[in-house]
Amino acid sequence: MARWFLAAWLLVTAIAVQSLIVPRGYRLDLHPYPGDGVFKGKVRIDIINTGNQSVDSVTLDVHSTLNVVDREVKVTRVANLDSSEEDEVSMEETSLTVTKLEKRKDIHKFQITTKQSLKKDVTYQVEILFDGTLGSDSSSPFYQSTYSNSKHSQLKKWYVAMNLLKGGGAHYVFPCFEKPNLKTWIELSVAHKGDFHVLTTMPLVDTTNVTSEGVWVRDHFSRSPPMSVNSLAMFQSDFKHPPMGENNGAKVGVWGKEDILRSLNTAQKMLPAVLVNLELYMSRPYPLPELNLVALPGYTDDKPIDAWGLQMFREVDLYKKRDDFWVAHLLAKYTSLQWTEHLTTPLFPTSLTLALSKFLADKVAWQLEKPVFNSYVSDMYGMYLEYDKPGFTEIKSQMEALNATKIRFVLGMLEHIFGPHSFRQTIQYFMSSKEYHAYSETDFWNKLSDGAYHAGVLIRNKTPVSIEQIVRPWLQADRLPVVTFRRNYINSTVQVMQEPFVLNDDEDDVSSPAKNTKNYLWWIPNIVVSQNNLTVPVRNISWLKPIASQEVEMKQYNFTNNQFVLFNPGSLGPFIVNYDLKNWELIAQHSKRFPVSIRQQLLHDSLTLALSGRLCYVYAFNVSKLIEQEPEPAVWKTYFGLATRLRTKFQGTPVAPKYDIYLKKMLKSVNAALEQPERSESSWKANFRAENKRLLCETGHPTCLTEARDVQSRTNTSNPDEDKLFLDNYLCILLGYGTLDEWEFGLHRIMYYPKNKSQTERLFIFRSLASCPKNETKFVRMLNLTLMSGDHKFSEEDMLTMLTVMSTVSLGHETMFKFMMKNFEYLSTKLEKTVWEYFVKTSFNNFRTEEGLNKATEFYQRNKRHFVSVDDIIKNALEKVRIQVDWVKKHLTPLDGWLTNALQEPWRPHEFQFRDVPSFVVG
Repeated sequence: MARWFLAAWLLVTAIAVQSLIVPRGYRLDLHPYPGDGVFKGKVRIDIINTGNQSVDSVTLDVHSTLNVVDREVKVTRVANLDSSEEDEVSMEETSLTVTKLEKRKDIHKFQITTKQSLKKDVTYQVEILFDGTLGSDSSSPFYQSTYSNSKHSQLKKWYVAMNLLKGGGAHYVFPCFEKPNLKTWIELSVAHKGDFHVLTTMPLVDTTNVTSEGVWVRDHFSRSPPMSVNSLAMFQSDFKHPPMGENNGAKVGVWGKEDILRSLNTAQKMLPAVLVNLELYMSRPYPLPELNLVALPGYTDDKPIDAWGLQMFREVDLYKKRDDFWVAHLLAKYTSLQWTEHLTTPLFPTSLTLALSKFLADKVAWQLEKPVFNSYVSDMYGMYLEYDKPGFTEIKSQMEALNATKIRFVLGMLEHIFGPHSFRQTIQYFMSSKEYHAYSETDFWNKLSDGAYHAGVLIRNKTPVSIEQIVRPWLQADRLPVVTFRRNYINSTVQVMQEPFVLNDDEDDVSSPAKNTKNYLWWIPNIVVSQNNLTVPVRNISWLKPIASQEVEMKQYNFTNNQFVLFNPGSLGPFIVNYDLKNWELIAQHSKRFPVSIRQQLLHDSLTLALSGRLCYVYAFNVSKLIEQEPEPAVWKTYFGLATRLRTKFQGTPVAPKYDIYLKKMLKSVNAALEQPERSESSWKANFRAENKRLLCETGHPTCLTEARDVQSRTNTSNPDEDKLFLDNYLCILLGYGTLDEWEFGLHRIMYYPKNKSQTERLFIFRSLASCPKNETKFVRMLNLTLMSGDHKFSEEDMLTMLTVMSTVSLGHETMFKFMMKNFEYLSTKLEKTVWEYFVKTSFNNFRTEEGLNKATEFYQRNKRHFVSVDDIIKNALEKVRIQVDWVKKHLTPLDGWLTNALQEPWRPHEFQFRDVPSFVVG
């Protein structure tokens, strides 16, 4: 025990002493050998002892895979011409004697001990030679890969790229002090063959020959401003760029292979304007002489390799033809990191950095190119679904993306409460206080608190006392809230209740809304508008405390009992709002058109609440009836996703065919407004057209099959973009409404699917084969091939996937049950136990009608002796069906009547001009 205590004490002491040794500059020489897969280098680190006492050791970060040449390690006292010491020792460069080198591979540390002490406030230089191995892909911090300059060229060339932030850190590549707060200048030189060039953080200042013939040369780059070592990057290639732009003296370039240069023009032209707008928002100039973006072949991550002055993207992100808003948003999202990740640097990995970049991207892209759809709103509504996906907390990258998106919503909410000008000034205040330094999340929220008191958003000695107190519940919860706003029509008060929102898509128990077991509560902004004044307040906004239920006085809003009230208008905060039924009625009866953002919110909130069991479908459909005369694409975009979920919810019930007819009538108006596609139309319009057509075709629109066949005949399956367009938007139509031969065409694709191709695409086609058919014959064919055939073309996982997707389609489920009735003796003996039990479960438990329940019960009772091994499964399935049948009677019977009446009303097709401009700007 004593030895363990001593070891722990020595480690703590060493770390404490080491924290007093800080870097004052790096001179880094690198020599990668692409093709050979190795690199070597030398680093000279100027260090200084900032403590109050002398020390005799220096500890550096060095990964165990990096080889240090021990005999070449040197420590030198640097001559100090400005020293005030009377002796002349400080005027001379002095070598120190290295007595011990210790490499701690378990903690990736390298300790150098010297005979002489390192004195306080004296500069020393540590010189180390090292070598290592180049990785083979972008998961490595320093790697090599190949490319060719055209599709037809057989000549492969090597490039070398550095990926420190995502690859694990600079200590994989060179000895260093890796803590983000230990910022200092870096001078880099890189040796390479003469027909290549190097991009890095700083511009080139000189080139010297390594070999006398100049076959190998060394590029020397200028000294950087203070930076974290993990902000460094380099890229070696023979890439070219379109004509470069300038931004207040800083050169900005987009680089790529020769065969894609013309396609990089949009990004190259947009980049200077993006930088200017970022500079204006943050009131800080771009801090480096250059910014270079690279379209990197073979790179597949949707997040670029990010470093100071150099960022490397997927090729498709920089050269694919997209609308200008998309390009501006992408460039702003990641170039903003030049300020928030590098000029100032987070002490620890945090979702706040990406959230800030999303927030800034929205601001900049809106300044440059007005979008047609408010992606901010769409992303917010998508969050409720993401949080209900099973196992979402287990996927780290998915959780990080969700957290960043959520924080971005919180920043948007705070911006409204501060006011755009005050919020922007507060962001500028944060940047000015932390440039060339590191920051924590608390630092950021504290600066926002200072700005909030200055702007009057927070008041001294009143709760909440800080912005961090407000945002902490939002950041910690893995849910978003639903707030119920229940009016008291006698005394003008409102009972406000909040709870985590859970979407109850699992119908094992649909008798009541799903509840989250975690007791999350939030600070909620009290933003209210009423029928007599829809102007959203921007000053003196109070906060509702994080308690489950509270009574709030509403007299100051001056509305009558016959006027509706809207809480959180236009989804200013990331939460859903429910009301008492009378208020929902008043909203539905409103004859004037609401602003676009409120129409989106009312559609989303009412139908989502109905889908989660918190609102009667009839009330939700009364509110959503506004979609029947909707001219704005942004509102339709919100409705498309909801309509898809409603169709799924109604599968196998009497409501399903009626809702399809109702939906088809509305979508035909949108289809007519879109008119015929044009070559020059924007990508967003083409995507919107495809989304509308897909939903329209699912309802049985007669022209869809002809169009799907036409697109298939023109699709080059070897072109990934063309093939994806066909698969995403037309495959299901062809498999569903086409001939059996056309369905077999899809089957042939997966039965002989190449093993070296993406298995995600195979899974998509396989799921489509099992869920898209509109006649029983195709479903029976699928069941025979997967379950009854002995050629082993399909795995057990394939069988389970097929049963899952087929059972979600009403006709598919009916066919499965008939197939089991006919073949259950064979299936029960020949199928693997897991597959047989799952087949029984999915065949029995998806009936939604009394007739289906009776049929399943009768078959079970008649053949009970054959189902002994799965008796409990069947009983549980039938119990689930009883619950579902009761739920359908209770919740969907009123909607059945609503749809019957709606379809009997004279239907006047809604004719409107589809507006190719931002709907929420003009609306």
